[in-house]
Amino acid sequence: MAEITAIVTSIDELAAYKLSDDLLLELLSVTATAEHDPQPAARTPTRVEVIEPVELIKHQPPGGYFLDNRQVRLTCAKGARVHLEGRIRFRAIS
Repeated sequence: MAEITAIVTSIDELAAYKLSDDLLLELLSVTATAEHDPQPAARTPTRVEVIEPVELIKHQPPGGYFLDNRQVRLTCAKGARVHLEGRIRFRAIS
């Protein structure tokens, strides 16, 4: 399976998600762009799943994310320690 490394190119805060009366989850909208374009998987629409960092693995949706035109958008908790120019490794899935 192809592995794709992407660099975080934008981070935007989203409205907090209310889990209960006393618990709010602060969310971020993250866009990552494939670092290199050596494989067709980075150029054509494909499903990918996070394999690193671990903080992003535990909350990814079933079926992973959609990589299109070398970009993937995901929502994560603010505490996932995602930062600009950070790297996320994905694996292409069928």
